[in-house]
Amino acid sequence: MDAVIKTLNLSQGKKLMNASIPHQKPRQRVWLAIRKWKDDFTLIQVAEEGSMKEDSTRDYLTGLLNAGYIEVAYEEPIMGKRVKRIHYKLVRDVGYNAPAVKRDGTETTPACINKAMWNTLRILKRAINADELASLSSNDLFNVSVHTANTYLQILNEAGYLKLVQPAINMTGKKAKYQLLECMNTGPDSPQIQRAKQVFDPNTNQLMYSERPELEEEIKHGTLLLTQEEIDDE
Repeated sequence: MDAVIKTLNLSQGKKLMNASIPHQKPRQRVWLAIRKWKDDFTLIQVAEEGSMKEDSTRDYLTGLLNAGYIEVAYEEPIMGKRVKRIHYKLVRDVGYNAPAVKRDGTETTPACINKAMWNTLRILKRAINADELASLSSNDLFNVSVHTANTYLQILNEAGYLKLVQPAINMTGKKAKYQLLECMNTGPDSPQIQRAKQVFDPNTNQLMYSERPELEEEIKHGTLLLTQEEIDDE
């Protein structure tokens, strides 16, 4: 299957591209550091490894703690008994992709929605339009809009994950139907739709698509423009 995916990566779509070292967001870098020292790590340790601000790292660790991904292993007394350094351990390793959690431990809505739509495409195994994807992916916790589903289908199609089974018919209002390619069912983690309309696949650790191919050099050297949230984390 790896050989099939590699071949497809070279042929699917005009804008399909790979990067051996994709740009990683600060929380992703910290998460990888946590997995590296899973049995014993500190805030400062993973903040330095992930090049993330200590305050932002503290917020993220608090979210992971509240969500049950990590636990306090022990407290190390420093500077006498007045100050203690907290050591953590990873107790719920969900793989490469960093959990998208808020400080209170709840999962962020965009991450939930993308995962729900990806699961629908993987389970259904037939052609589907935006209306159907939105309806089947919605649940009691969140509602997936048709606009969101349509954008998701279009970007995954550009990235080479889907095939267009039925083009849109503007005169009748019929929406385009897409189907997930069997060889692009890369795994349980939803491909991440990143800034500048990039698609990063955590299952294969590859950047699958970029709307701006000229970003490739920026990706390699880690100089992509950051969102305000990411600037705050750096």
